[in-house]
Amino acid sequence: MRSRIEIIKELALIQGDIEMLRKELSEYPWDIEEPLFKISKEDFSNILNRSIKNEIDFETLSNWANAIECRDDLEFENEVMQEAVFELANPEINGEITKDRLNQIITLINK
Repeated sequence: MRSRIEIIKELALIQGDIEMLRKELSEYPWDIEEPLFKISKEDFSNILNRSIKNEIDFETLSNWANAIECRDDLEFENEVMQEAVFELANPEINGEITKDRLNQIITLINK
């Protein structure tokens, strides 16, 4: 069995199949005292840029955001990133994901 930190890092950076990584993480308890991995502004921006360049489709991006939303074992470099994850995970409430919106999020993250 791979370590939780390896799996959470791969999930946070979309370095594998999201559903498979979620399943692997389900082997671990949900609650954890401290986060194991911090996603940086640069890493988060890179993921959004991959979607802007059509390397990651919007559905995958939304599934990823849903998979990392509210995880105790993952933290974000800033609060704007957390808000963006909520927005991306819930397009039916927050509005359709567009390349323009992803560019706006990148700008906000890096302020």
